[in-house]
Amino acid sequence: MWITTLGSHCALQVLKGAKDEGFMTAVVTERRREGLYRRFGFIDDFVVVDRFGDVAKPDLQAALRERGAVMVPHGTLVSEVGVDTVEGGLDVPIFGNRRMLRWESDRNLKEKLMKEAGIRLPRSFATPEEMDGLCIVKLHGARGGLGYFLADGPGPYRRKREELEAKGLLGRDAQVFIQEYVVGVPAYLHYFYSPLHRRLEFLGAEKRYETTVDGIGRVPSSLQGELSPSYVVVGNIPLVLRESLLEDVYRMGEDFVRASQRLVPPGSIGPFCLEGVYDAEARFVAFEFSARIVAGTNLYVNGSPYSALTYGGEQVSMGRRIAMEVKEAQASGSLDSVLT
Repeated sequence: MWITTLGSHCALQVLKGAKDEGFMTAVVTERRREGLYRRFGFIDDFVVVDRFGDVAKPDLQAALRERGAVMVPHGTLVSEVGVDTVEGGLDVPIFGNRRMLRWESDRNLKEKLMKEAGIRLPRSFATPEEMDGLCIVKLHGARGGLGYFLADGPGPYRRKREELEAKGLLGRDAQVFIQEYVVGVPAYLHYFYSPLHRRLEFLGAEKRYETTVDGIGRVPSSLQGELSPSYVVVGNIPLVLRESLLEDVYRMGEDFVRASQRLVPPGSIGPFCLEGVYDAEARFVAFEFSARIVAGTNLYVNGSPYSALTYGGEQVSMGRRIAMEVKEAQASGSLDSVLT
């Protein structure tokens, strides 16, 4: 059996973890990025494509099936290949519940699942006319913050949207999701749910470094009003939570898994992330989730404080944890419980 993934996002971590667990590894890489991945000895084979969407071509899928490859999904599979193709046009085993990727990509479904889990959420608004305070406007899908903007009413919403459309950063027909902007400390919580052990693991936390919103503080306050922040993620910063917050972290994760099992059976498998802020009362307000490994886990190639506590000091990254689950499922004849 081989472990494969698209050459982007967190491929290095995924393939390093797979190699550590004894798997053969292959990367599906765009030609322009091939040189990067050839620098690393833990990658055994290279499937070179002109664009990531080519992974759906019958000959390429056949080549992956010949290897007995398992595809590990991440944000690039969602954004560049698309959930329609992943659900109906990708005949390669995927680690996790591929149906969850649609619920991640559609912000209305995303909100429905989090409400089902009883997780505290910001308010959302169906139209700009309903806005009654500062809101963040988001595109659907996994785009790393591209095209997000702030507005506090219908007029500013229309002006900002027209500006982004003129720059080609937002399609004229693009659907958006309008959500209350909650002031707080950003936190991204990394979970892994094991169907084999029926156990939730909390493996790390981080915050994201975004341009240009995280650089505006360097500009004098008298000039900040002239700037329009953007929210494109360029990196990640480690975060260790107060221990008193951890009980709620585990509770939210377990509630999310149970809700996903009810709405999207068989539910969440493997990694997922709850993404939000801690407000003035240190309450977590979740503005979205990711239903697969997130790039912030790249911080913890050698494990996080929480994975060290869970695994007795072993260096368990999220990429390696995925490989551990596949390896155990293969050994026990339970691959159907972790692959779809």
